[in-house]
Amino acid sequence: MKLWVLSLGCPKNWTDTEEIVGTLEKYDKNFELTEDPKKADILFINTCAFIQPAVEESIDEILEAIEIKTKFPEKKIIVAGCLYQRYGKELVKELPEIDKFVGINELEQVIQYLLGVKVSRKTMQKLRKILTPPHIAYLKIAEGCSNWCSYCTIPLIRGNLKSREISDLVQEVEILAEKGVKELYIVAQDITSYGKDFGMEQGLLDLLRKIEKVKGIKWIRLMYAYPSGVSDELVELIANSEKIVKYIDIPFQHVNDKVLKTMERRYTRKFIENLIEKLRKKIPEITIRTTFIVGFPTEGRKEFKELCKFLKDFELDWVGFFKFYREEGTKAYSLGDISEEEKNERLQEVQEIQEKIYEKKQKNLIGKEFTLLVDKKSGELPGYVEARSYKSAYEVDGVVFLKGDFPSGTFLKARLKEPITPTDFIGEML
Repeated sequence: MKLWVLSLGCPKNWTDTEEIVGTLEKYDKNFELTEDPKKADILFINTCAFIQPAVEESIDEILEAIEIKTKFPEKKIIVAGCLYQRYGKELVKELPEIDKFVGINELEQVIQYLLGVKVSRKTMQKLRKILTPPHIAYLKIAEGCSNWCSYCTIPLIRGNLKSREISDLVQEVEILAEKGVKELYIVAQDITSYGKDFGMEQGLLDLLRKIEKVKGIKWIRLMYAYPSGVSDELVELIANSEKIVKYIDIPFQHVNDKVLKTMERRYTRKFIENLIEKLRKKIPEITIRTTFIVGFPTEGRKEFKELCKFLKDFELDWVGFFKFYREEGTKAYSLGDISEEEKNERLQEVQEIQEKIYEKKQKNLIGKEFTLLVDKKSGELPGYVEARSYKSAYEVDGVVFLKGDFPSGTFLKARLKEPITPTDFIGEML
């Protein structure tokens, strides 16, 4: 069987796709992955439906697959993930060409449908095939989210928080380490809520302490930490750990108190300021990544200007900006909307502010020495590899280009020589 896969959306979706591929490879001796959908027997699309552009992208990709099937009717198309979870009945009705739809909690059905083999989800998790560079892996520690922010579709699609058992996660990390994984990304919709559905107060800390002991894992990176969940104990653990890198992703989403309240985020601007100051005081080398939403219905010009000034005052290391999308089924849907033109203008303004901050930060990094992890040969600069320090997460932050041919997964020492974009550097080996 030849399989072509497309995984859209977040790393959490990516791990689901890896489970499918690894399980098929285990149970089908003739299994083969192909990058050419025209050569595949099965086209598998794992969809995203978090916001409207993701829905549109998912539908466009499905329609392209259907076009291929029109020319090669013997091919089968399987559509999985959030799009089907959100719009199930409509999709089945509108897309009769799809051979199999699978919800987010039914991935085992893909294996049964293709091979007639019954497997448990726990088995699939252990059989994951790493589709990132082999030294990098995501560890999805929980499904769903119980925060119910007013703009967010995740609880509607994936339900409330469902944490995985610590023993299962540790076992999965041990398997990943045996496969050569060196950098582990802890992911969930909100990692700081991990274990609360089991009655654990500090579940994330308990999990991290066990994962730290797994031999072979060198870097542990924390993604998607809810601000009020970043406890003093977690800060202490990051500060003192030899494996948890001095980097944390904390989506603030806004800084104005009125906007935060209507977003139903459970903290204030003062809390954000105190958290940033605490992190920078306890861990001077900390890198903070965050995200902000612009154009939320209760964000007037005054609230927007407050966000702009905050960006300039606090100079965060990495920032992702998103326009507000009015999503049916969420509480924010009833708040109305502001014009696309206004949203686009605000988006451009904050991006320009942040770009100047990146350039300023880069000047301070010229000549600094770092341990870098080599990811892959560069497609942009022939003769170079792409590498990262602890300050950058794979595929979302800046990279360092090094001249030479170094194997993926190699750690080496280098000096940052010159910036080539507002986020990327040329480095030189030490």
